[in-house]
Amino acid sequence: MLLSSDGLGHVILKPTPLKYCEEILPKIRGPVVTKQELIDAEPKFLPEQKIVVEHTDFKPLAKEHDAEFKEFEDFNVTGKSMCEGKVDDFVEHFRDRFRRLSGIIKERGPARDIEHVKRRGMGEKVRIIGMVSEIKTTKNGHRLISLEDETDTINVLVPQSDRQLIEESHNVINDEVIAIDGKMSRELFIANAIIKPDIPLHQPRRTEESLCVGMMSDTHIGSLLFMRQNFEKFIDWMHGRHGNAKQRELAGRIKYITIAGDLVDGVGIYPNQEYELETTDIFEQYRQFKQYLEQLPDYVEVVLTPGNHDAVRTADPQPAMSNEVTNNITSLDNVNLMSSPGYCSLHGVEFLLYHGASIHSIVPHVKTTDYVHPEKVCVEYLQRRHLHPVYGERPPITPEKKDYMVIERVPDVMQVADVHRNGYITYKGVIGVNAGCWQKQTPYQLQKGHHPTPCILPILDLHATKLSIVHFDKEVGA
Repeated sequence: MLLSSDGLGHVILKPTPLKYCEEILPKIRGPVVTKQELIDAEPKFLPEQKIVVEHTDFKPLAKEHDAEFKEFEDFNVTGKSMCEGKVDDFVEHFRDRFRRLSGIIKERGPARDIEHVKRRGMGEKVRIIGMVSEIKTTKNGHRLISLEDETDTINVLVPQSDRQLIEESHNVINDEVIAIDGKMSRELFIANAIIKPDIPLHQPRRTEESLCVGMMSDTHIGSLLFMRQNFEKFIDWMHGRHGNAKQRELAGRIKYITIAGDLVDGVGIYPNQEYELETTDIFEQYRQFKQYLEQLPDYVEVVLTPGNHDAVRTADPQPAMSNEVTNNITSLDNVNLMSSPGYCSLHGVEFLLYHGASIHSIVPHVKTTDYVHPEKVCVEYLQRRHLHPVYGERPPITPEKKDYMVIERVPDVMQVADVHRNGYITYKGVIGVNAGCWQKQTPYQLQKGHHPTPCILPILDLHATKLSIVHFDKEVGA
């Protein structure tokens, strides 16, 4: 038999290509074998239905408590998208962003309109608030920041003699809303302080019971690189079938699982993706994902938000996935679909879930961030009170009349994803988590030098507000 070029590409990406050929070729006539013929001859994936044999001492605490899930609808774009891409949509979008973020800053003290300061504020020490439209460095090392509010625009000079302020100015990015203290001098406003909206010190909410949340993302089911055996090990562990007594006790306290996007690998997401897919039908990918959820303990409440590989628009904010695409996934009584970003309360503890693709517009512009420590980007989001400040970069932003990316409500926990790397941080009382992935390193990641940390599960104790880390990339409990 002769393999076509796409058939060959499909075969060589299998874990054991020769064994695959031995099993599949007897089912095909030939003489030329295409990729589609190979896929049609493959047995349909069905996770092994295992008989759950729990340890006699496995008595999950989570089973004794009803789920308390509440979504904050004000922050959910699903069914509310009215954007037509007109100029007025952009105007309303950025006005809404400016008004809400400037309102947060004004809670800490009054500020003057730019038009008033330019007209009457010569020499007066004042605070102005504006949206950044341009940042430049002069030949003398000064920094020039162009700000605009709803009344006028102004050029702000950060003098090179103030080294600390110059350093802070390098952390300013386009389209964010900031305040600047200083005074007017001729045509320039001379800065002596830069203020971001930022969050106040936050006292996280706690539960009375020691219930836990398992935090996941980027499962990428349907990919040849999906780590199926490790994921099934996790499911077995949730039933108390692995680990010592301490590990089983921890598994039994997991009442909630949050999965922050890229549930499946999708189809047509990037060039030549078909060569890396085990399942080329997105409906089949979601069917397989649903089968895994069915194998979880039925007392565990699951919260799902979309990512850029899921079957929704890639532009932020992303609406919740539909039942039509996801194989009627909410027919499972314990499954909840939210938008990205999405806000919810789990047993009274408030979570902000966002897939986090805007990291690609933060890292190139903020030198304190990188892809090795994605949790640092959580701090940048919280300081700016915005999840996607830079317009015109990855991913695109849909200019809704309400800017759903504004962090108006301070969460107890912020969960992000996208870069497939675990990271944890606490900032002013808010816990930031990047939950890693369940997929091996992709050729694209290898090319870019990104090193994922797959199959590592962070678990948050909602009473102690502390994280435990369980490794399913090796022996459970390591």
